[in-house]
Amino acid sequence: MRSWKTIVLIILSISIAGCAINNRTFGTRNTAFDDGQKLIAQGQFENGLAKLEQAQREEPDNKEIRTMLIRLREDVISKILLEADGFRFSGDLDQAEQQYQRVLNLYPFHERAKEGIDAVKLERRHIAAVDAARALLVRNDFKGAETMVRAILQENPQQSHARQLIAQINANLSRPEVTDLALESAFKKSVSMEFKDADLKSVFEIMSRTAGINFVFDKDIRQDGKISIFVRDNTIEDILKLILTTNQLAYKVLNSNSLLIYPNTPAKLKDYQELVVRSFQVAYTDVKQMVAMVRGIVKAKDIYVNEQLNLFIMRDTLEAIRLTERLVSLNDLAEPEVMLDVAVLEITRNNLFTLGPKLPQSVTFSGLTAAGAGAIPGTANLNQIGSGALGLKSFTISNQAVIDFAQSLTNADILANPRIRVSNREKAKIHIGTKQPVFTANVQPGINSIVTSTPTFIDIGIKLDVEPRIGLNDDVTMKVTLEVSNITGFETGPSAAGASSAPRAPVVGNRSAETLLTLKDGETQVIAGLIQNDERRDVSGLAGLLNIPILDRLTSGQRVDRKKTEVVLLITPRIIRNIPKPANMESEYHFGTASEAGKLPVVIQKTAAQSLAIAPTGTGSGAAAGRGLNAFAAAREESDIPNPFANVAATTPTLTMQAPTTVGLDKEFSVNVRLVGAKPMVNSELQLNYEASVLEALDGGDKSGTRTIKLGRDQTTGLATQVRFKVIAANPGITEISIQNVTAEDLETGESVDVALPATATVNVK
Repeated sequence: MRSWKTIVLIILSISIAGCAINNRTFGTRNTAFDDGQKLIAQGQFENGLAKLEQAQREEPDNKEIRTMLIRLREDVISKILLEADGFRFSGDLDQAEQQYQRVLNLYPFHERAKEGIDAVKLERRHIAAVDAARALLVRNDFKGAETMVRAILQENPQQSHARQLIAQINANLSRPEVTDLALESAFKKSVSMEFKDADLKSVFEIMSRTAGINFVFDKDIRQDGKISIFVRDNTIEDILKLILTTNQLAYKVLNSNSLLIYPNTPAKLKDYQELVVRSFQVAYTDVKQMVAMVRGIVKAKDIYVNEQLNLFIMRDTLEAIRLTERLVSLNDLAEPEVMLDVAVLEITRNNLFTLGPKLPQSVTFSGLTAAGAGAIPGTANLNQIGSGALGLKSFTISNQAVIDFAQSLTNADILANPRIRVSNREKAKIHIGTKQPVFTANVQPGINSIVTSTPTFIDIGIKLDVEPRIGLNDDVTMKVTLEVSNITGFETGPSAAGASSAPRAPVVGNRSAETLLTLKDGETQVIAGLIQNDERRDVSGLAGLLNIPILDRLTSGQRVDRKKTEVVLLITPRIIRNIPKPANMESEYHFGTASEAGKLPVVIQKTAAQSLAIAPTGTGSGAAAGRGLNAFAAAREESDIPNPFANVAATTPTLTMQAPTTVGLDKEFSVNVRLVGAKPMVNSELQLNYEASVLEALDGGDKSGTRTIKLGRDQTTGLATQVRFKVIAANPGITEISIQNVTAEDLETGESVDVALPATATVNVK
């Protein structure tokens, strides 16, 4: 009895020990090894790696521990670095630095972690510089802020804070050129000038004596030319640029109050125009494409391309260099990337059904002759058995009948979940399966024929090709091609002479689908329907009874084999990086003129109403000299000289409306509304009416048939606006557009202002 109990206890102990074995370690019994994997699964990366390293020290020759340590170490470092990069890109620099430091604590010489720490330090320095530039912007030092921000963008063109600030600076700067060519404070004085048919030399002489500006003239300038100009309360810089541009002249700044004036001709520009050499490092775009764009738009003078370093060196004016900086920053962007999360599920269902009896279907017997008798005849009749010395040696018939009533169900699911990262407009290929060899025999003729077999491999399984196209609105358009193949059997080919067996080739079943679809970032699309149904029915029984009703069911056995296979594809795009959508001020900016890229725009400040007076009639230099210093007198509020614009300013404000008289069906057209003759501080509000059944406004508003429009100098639309319409009527006809319910107010006095209404516009739809 005791021995029996002992045996039971030993069996139980062995069973418990067998259940305690970790079947994931394939025989490894190291406790530190198991604890390390558990800690890493719980998110305690440092402690888990320490345990794994302890296990490796305890068993240095264990290849499983070594392989697991290398794999998990790379996974842990990748997870920490990915988290650190996410913190850095989101602006949480403290958390990013802590994550990079975690990697360095584990491996002090990890290059990517050290680069991350340096990137965090550089980002902090850039943020401090951006804050300093914002302080300059508050003090209205736009050009100082622009210089500081552009220095940041040269180090990191993708710095988000600097890109936002440069867009804000560009919105406030009317000229994007460098400050080195701008005139100094002596040229910022506000003056008024009234000349008619005056000598160019006299104008410059009076300007020099009054404002204290030195002019040096090139020998080829004709100073006896005539000039007429009437401006009030504008800076000398703007007036001077207007005079030089209208007389085909150019200038060069010598010092804070001295200018060199020279003819604006190609030969003189080569002599006097300053040139700058600048190298541009192109990070993401092909340098040849970038140089082709610069040459086509900027018309650069000299460009050298270094394809090995992917940079180009440009020699041109400061204005052209600054314009090239903008073009490079807007076009040298990283290629968008997307992570494709793919799940491929192959579902297989088998249903095998066997029902019915299996009766004996054959009888075997053999004959026997008596001693001394002749040979057994080739054929014998049953009635001859027992006569003529012909006996029965054996008679065999199966004495067993089997009745089947079995059914078996088989469910098989194959799941593959690959994740692949791919760039924009590049094809990602995924193959899950095997390569099936197909042998080709080659016979070399001769006395001793040599037969060689060459394998050719074909892909069997699931093949997926995806080509994404990432849009600016975070949508991904993908061309998806899915192919599912499997071996359904083998075909035997012709055998060669003397060969022991014939060659066999596999028969490949194929199902494929191809589609083009557009998904949002993170949206999952299910592609299903690749279904294959196979059904095979076998009936076996006694001959003759299968054709008799009722007996065929009782005496025959049936075997029904049904197979169903379906392939389901789930695909989810997750955008890793996309091209930033540029603001309006970044995508559209001042270019210059057709002859000179980046040339300063010629503008003058707005002149107040009733402040401009034209001098009495007079010609020649005497007219200008007769007024002398009065040419730069401040604008007077009241002038004895008659003002030809006074009557226009005093008239009632009027609304004008321009619309085409004839428009075709399903065509678009514009209606222009303008406020004319109003004072600077007058704002108006009006209601534009149209037939909603005939016309549709294309401004994205409602379809009520009315639009409320606000006009004024402080309104976003200004004193004029444009409304786009589209003809939606099915038949030709006549429609009207009118303006009603107009109100206007003088913001200075608070009084209402009467506004004259335009006539109703009639549009003939043909």
